[in-house]
Amino acid sequence: MALKSERFELRMDPEILERIDEWRGKRPDLPSRSESMRQLIEAGLGRPEDDQLFQIARFNLLVAAKTEGPRQALSPAYIYAWQNYVYPFFHDGARLHQPFAGQFMVTKQMIDELSKFLDDRWMAKEIPTFYQLEDYYQVRSNRMAWDRLALIRGCRYMFLDEAFDEDFWAGLLKGSEHPTEAKSITRKFSVDDIHLN
Repeated sequence: MALKSERFELRMDPEILERIDEWRGKRPDLPSRSESMRQLIEAGLGRPEDDQLFQIARFNLLVAAKTEGPRQALSPAYIYAWQNYVYPFFHDGARLHQPFAGQFMVTKQMIDELSKFLDDRWMAKEIPTFYQLEDYYQVRSNRMAWDRLALIRGCRYMFLDEAFDEDFWAGLLKGSEHPTEAKSITRKFSVDDIHLN
């Protein structure tokens, strides 16, 4: 038995409606506004098969990373990014991750913005501590996409990609200005860190 659809009222600004009309006008079948909204929502949420394909690609990459020969061709930062759902922003030459951009929890936009912010601070010689980084991204307010784990993972990906220098990472993890779990950012990467789950 087919599920009955449910009526849902939604109000939108004229600018958004104009963009939707522009989008649907480029479709060969010229869908209605309602059908256009359904298609856009489905594209935004992703399809279940996209996640399945991502998990297959992720599993295959991590198996290769545990295998001696292929492991030498994969950088620790790239392996770490796949394992921890961080978009491998600095590895666009690899291309395997590009079709799955929507499946990474730490998104391309998040890593791009974080790397620019940290680079600006590094260039200005104003290295933030980890707690200052959390304050900047309002981690404790739960109003932003970032949480503590995502920040740790984003920073660790950049550390493994050899971004910045030792002084930068020492400043970020200065004294008691970071939670204990943030110490993992600068831990050496090992094959034992690769888990197939």
